[in-house]
Amino acid sequence: MQGCVHRNVHRRLAWLAAVCVIASQLPTARVFAESARSTNFLVSGADRDMVIRVARAAEDFRNKIAVAWLGEPLPNWSRPCPIKLRITGGEAGGVTSFSFDNGRVASQEMTLEGSPERIIMSALPHEVTHTIFAWHFGSPMPRWADEGACMLSEDSREIARQDGIVRELVVNQKQLPLKTLFMMEDYPKDLLGFYGQGYSVSRFLIEIGGRKRFLAFVGEGGRSGWDEAVRKHYQLNDSRELDRAWRSWHRVVANRRQPGESDGKATLVAMPQKPKTDAPVVRAQSGNESLRR
Repeated sequence: MQGCVHRNVHRRLAWLAAVCVIASQLPTARVFAESARSTNFLVSGADRDMVIRVARAAEDFRNKIAVAWLGEPLPNWSRPCPIKLRITGGEAGGVTSFSFDNGRVASQEMTLEGSPERIIMSALPHEVTHTIFAWHFGSPMPRWADEGACMLSEDSREIARQDGIVRELVVNQKQLPLKTLFMMEDYPKDLLGFYGQGYSVSRFLIEIGGRKRFLAFVGEGGRSGWDEAVRKHYQLNDSRELDRAWRSWHRVVANRRQPGESDGKATLVAMPQKPKTDAPVVRAQSGNESLRR
């Protein structure tokens, strides 16, 4: 049997070097002196209250995010997912690694760094969403979709930040053609732009078709090619036409009064260039565990 290892990296580039230096100066025994076990997570770190808080929050996010994406909670894992916790100042980030074997997750582990507030509000829900996708697909998810859709689990502060990144990306014409974005297997040098565009495209696809269709599209794109997946799931001719639809939608979102805020109304954003009687117009739509120590 053959397996593979996949790593998802969720970090803020501006503070990454400082976080690494601080973490390297902390004694290992102190960093992981405390631990808390919930049904599906085993959290270790230096602060007793924080490891308990993260274990509880991780279970809550796991349940709510799975219901939002899959329509039902995940069954309990046979082994808890280890989470290593490093408390620092400022923003938060994380890394989640998976190994896959025969269409299933064989192992997984997570590391979170940052201030307690930003870990709970930003990094933890983002990384937990990676675990939901990994268990749903049983294989690595395309980078743009994995990172972009995970951004949607973060708080309004991070959503607004991503909206700002995408606005600058489009204004400066540095966004990637969607066909190029869809095919990327590794993280590019412009990591912030990659995250921002992945988030924006994921949000666009979810608003016009919902989460279930988004997951089906992502799965189909990896199997049959992205142009075929676009035609099948969004009734557009190809990735280039989807690209134009995304840009049109983005102009509407960029002009909203509050970044990341939806007006709750359906907005016409795209129509196939060659309308078919059976191809609908694409429209946007409004879219506590006990601990054992």
